Amino acid sequence: MILSGIMMFMMLTYGWMSFGMMRGYRGMMGNIGISYGFMGVLSLIGIVSGILVIIGAVMLSFHPAERMAWGTIIIVFSVISFLGMGGFLIGAILGIIGGAFALA
Repeated sequence: MILSGIMMFMMLTYGWMSFGMMRGYRGMMGNIGISYGFMGVLSLIGIVSGILVIIGAVMLSFHPAERMAWGTIIIVFSVISFLGMGGFLIGAILGIIGGAFALA
């Protein structure tokens, strides 16, 4: 999740040309039709939710008695991470499965 958020941020910062997509064409107003502020927020959501899922997983392993709270946190932030590419979707799905295992 963190990697996909960082990748979105890098595409936003350095442009799509550095990643081989849409070389030379940046749209009518200098972008690809999506405002840079919106993409920045989505990449930030992806990074923050990835960090919080990792913190939840680490805290779950150190405090297994509080599994309901940490499992819920993992599921909530895994679902939120779908906004920021969700760890290429695999990360978000694995986070939801892991949170469900913690709750079970």
